Amino acid sequence: MTEAHISGARIARILLVEDDPDDVEITRRAFERAKIGNQLTVVDNGQAALDFLYESCSAHHDDPGTDMVLLDLEMPKLDGRAVLREIWGDRRLRHIPVIVLTASEREDDLIQSYKGGAVAFLRKPVSVERLLTAVGDLSDYRLYIARLSK
Repeated sequence: MTEAHISGARIARILLVEDDPDDVEITRRAFERAKIGNQLTVVDNGQAALDFLYESCSAHHDDPGTDMVLLDLEMPKLDGRAVLREIWGDRRLRHIPVIVLTASEREDDLIQSYKGGAVAFLRKPVSVERLLTAVGDLSDYRLYIARLSK
């Protein structure tokens, strides 16, 4: 997808970190139905997410090339909790808003996610309709934002 510019700004770039292909497809369809035209990059594990962010930082002079991360907690290789800690601990990444999307019902996951720097914690919807509702709720967290270009 090409970067769309609006009045000197560009559409936000979103990194979806999700290992379940069905959840990825639901998210893509929800974005399409809601006409959310953000650039969506998908990786299927926590290590791939960090690799993507750090490679982008190297290629773009400390700019991670991502404006928002939608992060699943339960993943192979490196789980979302570890990814969140790594993002929060890196000066080049900590400004990126992280939205935790998870099926977890554990209160501790919610508390630790917020303590770890997440700006929102949403339990995964099971349908496109519920995800569209969540996407609408996320608009306050800049899901469909125009961010000043650098």
